[in-house]
Parts: sequence; structure tokens; C-alpha cells
Amino acid sequence: MTSRADSARLLSFRMLTEVVGKGAYSNLVSRADPSFLRMEPRDRKFAIALFYGVLTRSYTLDQYLSTCIRGSLAQLDVQVLVLLRMGAWQLLYSKNIPTFAAVNETVTLAREVTHSGSAGLVNAVLRKFADSMENGTIPSEKEKFDVRYSLNRELSGCFIKWFGREKAESVASAMLTSPALCARVNRLRTTPEKLTRILEAEGVDVKPGVFFPDALQLDLLGTPLSTLPSFQDGLFMIQDEAAMMAAYILNPMRGDRILDICSAPGGKACHLAELIGDDGRIIAADIKESRLALVEENQARLLLRSIDTIVADATKLTPDSLPEGCPTRFDSVLADVPCSGLGLLRKKPEIRSTMTYAAIMELVEVQKTILAHAAEFVRPGGTLLYSTCTINPLENQSQMETFLANHPDFAPYPFPERVPEALGLRASRHKTEANEGYMTLLPDDDACDGFFIARLRRETE
Repeated sequence: MTSRADSARLLSFRMLTEVVGKGAYSNLVSRADPSFLRMEPRDRKFAIALFYGVLTRSYTLDQYLSTCIRGSLAQLDVQVLVLLRMGAWQLLYSKNIPTFAAVNETVTLAREVTHSGSAGLVNAVLRKFADSMENGTIPSEKEKFDVRYSLNRELSGCFIKWFGREKAESVASAMLTSPALCARVNRLRTTPEKLTRILEAEGVDVKPGVFFPDALQLDLLGTPLSTLPSFQDGLFMIQDEAAMMAAYILNPMRGDRILDICSAPGGKACHLAELIGDDGRIIAADIKESRLALVEENQARLLLRSIDTIVADATKLTPDSLPEGCPTRFDSVLADVPCSGLGLLRKKPEIRSTMTYAAIMELVEVQKTILAHAAEFVRPGGTLLYSTCTINPLENQSQMETFLANHPDFAPYPFPERVPEALGLRASRHKTEANEGYMTLLPDDDACDGFFIARLRRETE
């Protein structure tokens, strides 16, 4: 009787082929497979660890695999390449899987999802890989920055240029760690203390966030998030502590009119609604109606009412293009713009292989256009908040310097009083930056996503 592949590896394989072969987003693929919910918690955790582990280490794995195969990895079928990466990851990075199991289970999976010739190739390459590990012929990760931190040479060069070698090593190393799952407490419904007790009763391990007062770090212990009654009841939203800072620094007031450009999936819009006590008007704009559905779903789950959604292209949005009945000037405008996402490498590891310098420079132009349009909606005395989830200075500080040079009616709007005490203690530069109207969050310093926030005020018409 032929043995069958185990369900966790099979699920990881299916998800990886979607990302590698079809360009799907890892964070969406990992939620879409119905078999995920049917798995035992232990299998579910392994499937996710294998999935994200392979995506995170793909560059390094390919460097090593290329020494164990004739020809180029690029010539392989996507399914075979994924299988080889899966096996190699288990051999290199899993502490609990014996060598024979890593090879045999991957070969069993190969027989199930490919033809016999491919299974034979997978078997031969992984056995050679295992032998190379044993005799030390696989190169040391410590020899080269790109291999050690699994960043292609182009991105490796950018990191070193932006931060210098020592700091680049620190940032890149932090981006190889597993991110915490963070919940932002819905203060209109509960408190951190009450939510902690509720989640613990639901079988979730909970501890306080690193620096944001309304943040909790969750370990679901294999339980799907969507099945938690507290989540269904809108007591919290999943959001990284770095992203929580955007709405907090914007500091809206009750009754404010707020425009959130590029809003989906609505984490910041919902946070703004909570901060104003759901008393005001928030216009959430996004280019795709399907993405705005996520904003509406989150608003409904959190029992909020102050958010209206509109379909709009942020690169073309003007006051005249708003639907009838919308304000044309706002107390605050939040522009969380499309970016390279280099602050999210722990959560969207496919960016390590898909992002290029040319793509980054294209995004810089898009950001510049969106900012110029966003500025049109800010009333005199109003606030413009610019944010990205990248650590690239060209998309962050440089972008703001360019904007201010072209818009003399705007000026930095310092916010030292909005820096949480625990965050200020983690890095002294946070208070210095806040006095200049911006903040850079880094995973090594702040134990969160890489993020940039700048607050500006419109001084005159």
C-alpha cells in the first residue's frame, strides 16, 4: 500500500505553489484553504511554520540547492522547486524533524503531487543536500550578507547603503524572527484587562504589547482566529503595534471629518473611529470595491457607524471627484500609501524575492502623486498624516522633504507627547524624531513591523 502525504505538508505545498507559481499574497493564501480549519492545531501550526519558513528562506535555500543539482533551478517545474525548498528547509531549519523524515516525507509528497520522475529527482537532490550538510560542503550562511539574511543582492545592497553594515545586520536579523500576533483592543467595547480575561477563557495565551497601551500579543495555540467569540463580537482587531501608531499620532477629536486614502482593509479607519468615540465622519477611500468590502466588514464586526466608503483612485482623487454629499475639506487626512512593504518582511516574506529597486522607484512616484492629491483635502489648520510600512528612506524621509519643498503651506507638526513612554525608552531617537514631526519604527529596536509616520499641518490656504 502506497503511503500518503501528511495533511500539513500537503497544505503547505498547495499554498506555496499559489505564491511561487501564481504570485498570490501569502497573507491571503494562508487564510483561504478550507482544509486549514479542519486540521488538528498541531498540524495547523506546522503547516504555517513550513509555509512561512520556506518563503522567508527561499533565497538562501536556492543558493544551497543550486550546489546539489545539475543545471539551473530556474529550469525546474514550479512544483518541483517548491518541493525541494520544502525538504531543504526541514533539513536546515527544523530542529524537530530527523533527516530521514525530512527527505522521506517530501518524497512521499512528491509522488502524490507530481510524476515518478520528479519524485526521483527530489529524492536524489535532497539526499545529496543532506550529505552536504553532514560533511560541511554547503557554504556557511555567515560568509555573505545576502545568503545569511535571505535577501537578494539588490535588497542586501540597499539595506547596507541605508543603514550601514552593522545596523543593516541588526535590522535584517530581526526580520528573520517570527512576528507576534497583535490585537488592538476596541476601547468602545472593552478594556485590555477585561479582554485578556475573556481571551484566556477562550484558550488563548495573552501578554501585554511591547509599547502601545491598547495592544495585546496573542498566541492562538492553533485555534483559528475567526472562530473566537471575542473576535466575532468585535472586541478587538488584529493590527501590528507599529500600524496602531498612525491613528494615535494623528490624534483626531470627536466630531472631526477625516479622509482615509488607500483605506482597505480598514484597520486605521476603524481605529480612528474608536478614537473619536464613533462621533464624527470618516470617508474611507480605496481603488477596489472588493477591498472596501473588507473595511465594511471590519466596521460591522466592531459595531462602528461613522465610516462611509467610496471607490476612488488616490492618484486621481480631487475634491470635485467626491460623491455628492461628501465634504471637500477635512480636519484630518490619512495617506497610508502603497509602498515597497520592506517593513513587513516577517509577514509577507515573498517581498524578499519580488521587490526590486526599479519597482521601488516607481512606487516613489506614485506616493508623490497621492500626497499631492491628499493635500488638497486638508483644511487650513488641519492635519495630514503620511505613513508607510517600509524602512526605505527614499519612500519615507526623502518623500516628506520633497513634499514640504513643493508645498510651503504645510509644515511639520511635532508630536513628542504622543510617543508612548515604553517606546521612548526603547530608542532615544523616537523623541528626537517626534520633535521634527516624524517617526521611524524598526523591528530590531521596537519589536514591531518596520513603519514610518510623518505628521504635517496646513498652516495657510
